[in-house]
Amino acid sequence: MSQSDSVRVAASQDVERPADPFVDDEPTVDVPEVLSLLSDEYARELLGVLSEESLSARELVDRLDMSRATVYRRLDRLESAGVLETSMCIDPDGHHRKCFHVVVERMQLFLGSEGVTLEVGE
Repeated sequence: MSQSDSVRVAASQDVERPADPFVDDEPTVDVPEVLSLLSDEYARELLGVLSEESLSARELVDRLDMSRATVYRRLDRLESAGVLETSMCIDPDGHHRKCFHVVVERMQLFLGSEGVTLEVGE
């Protein structure tokens, strides 16, 4: 199944959205987008590295076998989906960079007769 096929399947399911962010402390994520990103090997690799430490895009490009454009596109999608957040980091040489870190500790996907449910926790 191609990536576009898996996106179409995930997006066409009845997907429950997380509760209102003002009611509980659980992070709010774009469930169809997260499902799409989890089918992408580059996004999964970025999540794996960023789950261990916060890094800048430049550090990710240096560390991983991905083009700069691929890293930036995936970081943008992961941040828009609510899985990553950014903070400002200062290099030892004084330069300021945006650092990325994962804001969810766990994601559980449930498949049932009611459709697909994604539970996200900090």
